[in-house]
Amino acid sequence: MKTKIKIGEKTYNIEIQEQEGKIVVKVENEEFTFAEDSDGKLVLTEGKGTEEIIREKIVRSSIEIKEIKSPLTGTISEIFVEKGQEVEAGQKLLTVISMKMENEIVSETTGRIKEIKVKRDQNVKKNDVLITFE
Repeated sequence: MKTKIKIGEKTYNIEIQEQEGKIVVKVENEEFTFAEDSDGKLVLTEGKGTEEIIREKIVRSSIEIKEIKSPLTGTISEIFVEKGQEVEAGQKLLTVISMKMENEIVSETTGRIKEIKVKRDQNVKKNDVLITFE
């Protein structure tokens, strides 16, 4: 069976087939083979393991992500980074207060901050660009 799925803005070509009692899933040019374990659960038997896939996604996202947008409407209460600073994925960047709750905004990527587009006590709307990366 061949199909396409869309996740966010990206569309993936998917092919699923059964071969010799195993399920083979092709995503773009990568192939993953699954088989049932002793409990009847499907497990990855050939292809990249979960940790490798996650590492690749982090590297890809580090290349692709060039800006951090506000996930909600609120007020900037704290900024923990500055222009030119190197940050790691998962590092706290700033805090947005919305509906009397503090929401920590963390970096989705590893990289150098190009510009901080907000100031403390500034009101922001959902999807406003907060920080850009080089």
